[in-house]
Amino acid sequence: PQKGGPPVHKLKNQQGATLMMALLLLLAASMVSAVILTAATSSARRLENDRAARQAYLTVSSAARLLRDDILNASFVQETVKTTYTNDTYTETSRETTSPTGFTAAWLKAGKAAVDRDSGKSFTDTIILSVDGLDDVSAVFTMAPNYDITIVLHLADGGDSDCRLVLTLRENKADPAVSTVSGGGLWVRDVTTTTTTISWSPDNATIEKEAVVSKS
Repeated sequence: PQKGGPPVHKLKNQQGATLMMALLLLLAASMVSAVILTAATSSARRLENDRAARQAYLTVSSAARLLRDDILNASFVQETVKTTYTNDTYTETSRETTSPTGFTAAWLKAGKAAVDRDSGKSFTDTIILSVDGLDDVSAVFTMAPNYDITIVLHLADGGDSDCRLVLTLRENKADPAVSTVSGGGLWVRDVTTTTTTISWSPDNATIEKEAVVSKS
């Protein structure tokens, strides 16, 4: 019989087992690498989405505060003078002594004019706010018949990371100031001056996330 036959056969079996083990280890390493790569990609995507969401909130909330501060500094003051004569007749004149001058002035004036003209109806308009270094923001402005203001803001381009905020400002509801002076001229019995002010107080101004209404 030939010498050395069985050891050669055993060596071949060991080489085959070693190759199989190497292939299994390579497959396991590939699977682990794929899992790590997937987790890293998912984490990077999540971080990017979080960053985009934070940036969207900062942009929209900055626009909301800008609008809020400008409107809080605005007001309408109207003065009505009623002159009553000794023969019980009277004349009445009105004039606006103060009106908004900020960058929201056009909005406020258009809203008040529409509300005063169409009593009981709200005024709504949409503008795009552009600020250097920030994304454009869409703002839907609504003035109610009682001069309360609601502005819904969101990124003009929308997207998955969009942020929607609601700015609400309640009108002060102050009673008109009335003063009466007797006499004042020939045949004049008295002069009554009524001053009406429309303004918005910081105590009644809020910025909140828009409520999501679920569809049943």
